[in-house]
Amino acid sequence: MKEDSAKIEQRIENMKKVYEKAGELIDALPDAIPDKTRAMIKDKILGDAELKRLMAGIDAHRPPRIFTVGRTGVGKSSLINALCGAYVARVSDTKSCTATATPYPCTDGDRVLMELLDTRGIAESDSGDADESAEAMLLEQVQDFNPDVAILLLNCTHRDDVDSDVRFLKQLAEAYEEANGAPLPVVAVVNKCDEMAPSRIKTPSAYPQRKIDKIGEQVRHYKKIIVENGLKIQSIVGVSSLIDWQTPDGEEVDVESIDNLPESDIDQLQIAFDGRWHIDELFDKLEEAMADAEAQMGLKMAARLQDVVDRLADHLTHIFSGISATVALTPIPISDIYILLILQAVLVSLIASLSGRDISLETAKEFILSMGGVAGAGYAFRLAAQQSVKLLNGVFPGSGSAISSGIAAFGTTAIGKAAAAHYIDGKDLKEAKKLFKAEKKKGNKG
Repeated sequence: MKEDSAKIEQRIENMKKVYEKAGELIDALPDAIPDKTRAMIKDKILGDAELKRLMAGIDAHRPPRIFTVGRTGVGKSSLINALCGAYVARVSDTKSCTATATPYPCTDGDRVLMELLDTRGIAESDSGDADESAEAMLLEQVQDFNPDVAILLLNCTHRDDVDSDVRFLKQLAEAYEEANGAPLPVVAVVNKCDEMAPSRIKTPSAYPQRKIDKIGEQVRHYKKIIVENGLKIQSIVGVSSLIDWQTPDGEEVDVESIDNLPESDIDQLQIAFDGRWHIDELFDKLEEAMADAEAQMGLKMAARLQDVVDRLADHLTHIFSGISATVALTPIPISDIYILLILQAVLVSLIASLSGRDISLETAKEFILSMGGVAGAGYAFRLAAQQSVKLLNGVFPGSGSAISSGIAAFGTTAIGKAAAAHYIDGKDLKEAKKLFKAEKKKGNKG
């Protein structure tokens, strides 16, 4: 979506290689590091359950299947476009655009990121067959689509007959569970929150508190109706799917005119105004609602690739901080500062690999030195701490090791965050060093 297909595939491949590279780097650690210490490091990294789960998910994921249901005018097509970040579903301000259930693959190049089913509006029955209502058609179409999660769309400012809509979805969910032996996860979405008064304010960052409060009141109202009608939902969230579109040359196009454009122009439409609100929160709720782990990871890959990268970098930093603390507490016949430098170099190398770069341990050490880490300003910091250790040991025997352990952990955390800022977020060395100092200062206070 935001990144082209080649970049997405490259990121995924690099993330999959993190495990392999971690093992290789640990095996290549200097012989001076004791076998027990080396085994502990390897176990902490390769045996970490959360990291293993993330790696397994990257290897095994598929496009999630999401279907939307709601009355005409609630903005099902607009929500699909908002989720995809592209104009893939027809939108109209004046009429229904979905004559029947329509599947929309959200793609990035040749890669399918997720599949969305846009359904007929609830209570429509103008198919030309008097014996077949839209509801009956929808029951059959949902069975064929086999969704991972359903979205019940409601309009923030038009209440319509919400009770009947909720009862219908309850009926649909029960039929689905009976046919599949598993419940259908449902997330309720209160759409078109931008139309809540004051409706003239469409920029999400400018929503006044009174608008947000009114949206919250409406969301709570709908939740009460849903509960009273016995529909089980995983969550409910208010959103705005508002997007204004423009051609690549900057000419803004209203939704009623888009269908008059050639298909090639429609495919190249760009966002002129982004009025989306709480779409990220909706992605969170959809992910939480999905029971299938492969679909969950597929949604991450579709919408949250950067979040996956950031999460991995944070988790690696957390792991290595813990290892550094353990090393500082372990009597080792060589300088623990030397081992900490090696550990931090491995961490920096792994974080760099998440950005698509392959750097050596020597390059990683140079980065640490440029930050003023273990072998730079951190060394003087460590010497000062060692003097404190001597004083504290005279009063509280054994307290010195805890301080050294804390120093090692905080320093490694600072290096990890600086590496993520530089290699993943693209910050220059000056900005990364500023972050390193701020994180180290924060650790000192802690």
